[in-house]
Amino acid sequence: MAASDERVYDCAVVGAGPAGLSAALYMGRMRRNVIVIDDREGRSTWHQVNRNYLGFPDGVHANRLREVGRQQVEKYGAIFLNATTEEVRAEGEGRESCFYFKTTLGQVVARTLILATGVSDSFPEFEGSMECIGKSMFWCIICDGYETIGKRIVVLGHNERAASLALEMLTFTDKVTMVSWDEPLNLPPEKLAALKEHGVKIYDSACEIYKCGEEGQLSSIVLADGTEIELDSLFVAQRIEPNTQLAQQLGVMLDEHGYIVSDVEQCTNVEGVYAAGDCTKLYNHQVTSAVHEGGMAAAAANYYLYEDWQKD
Repeated sequence: MAASDERVYDCAVVGAGPAGLSAALYMGRMRRNVIVIDDREGRSTWHQVNRNYLGFPDGVHANRLREVGRQQVEKYGAIFLNATTEEVRAEGEGRESCFYFKTTLGQVVARTLILATGVSDSFPEFEGSMECIGKSMFWCIICDGYETIGKRIVVLGHNERAASLALEMLTFTDKVTMVSWDEPLNLPPEKLAALKEHGVKIYDSACEIYKCGEEGQLSSIVLADGTEIELDSLFVAQRIEPNTQLAQQLGVMLDEHGYIVSDVEQCTNVEGVYAAGDCTKLYNHQVTSAVHEGGMAAAAANYYLYEDWQKD
């Protein structure tokens, strides 16, 4: 659809991953008119198969979860706008205030806002790299560690987080190699000693070549000195940046890592603004927690929209 500056929505949800879809579903079922603004990017658009989300014994593909989630949300009248939100501003005081969104498809106006904007990840880039994410290139041991049992694993990263990831992988396999990737190793002596003690091979070297045997399946990497390491899966201690540009425009409080600060009901410090999903936390980026937070944010936004005579 094309955006219109005529309608004032009860709620605008920015982001259509698990958190945003959950929020929109709750709002729709509370008979609020809601618009979901989504740029079709982010983790839930990759090739990941989620196997630890209750109710899917054989796992569910991230794209499939988005698809069925959108169908479910649309049943309750939610509008989807496939656009990028470029700017947002608040006008008015208290319950009379509104949020004005400038998107690539025009203006949107809403009385409340739920930010489910996720994070941006920096992975190795090579020909076919996007097809590998979620198939043979991963970042979350909770999500995908189980599938690596007995397999050859390479962990990319130079810092303590990468070293911890390599050591944690030993729960699943003893074939673990750590490669510094794009920066020299920067580890405390005790962490380096733990890697060596537990048999993790260490290469303080950059990666020059990533080889795929078939689409989406990495087979080996070649280091700067020519060493080739065969592998079954690549785990990356990637750089993660929360997508909080809109939050910053509204003066929403962020923590020291740049994530949105919200309370147990997903309320931010700005009246009428709520946040859910990966953009609210440094760790535990799980579908289950995103869905929970989306529902909580919607419940809080819905209560905010009640008239005074409806509140307890």
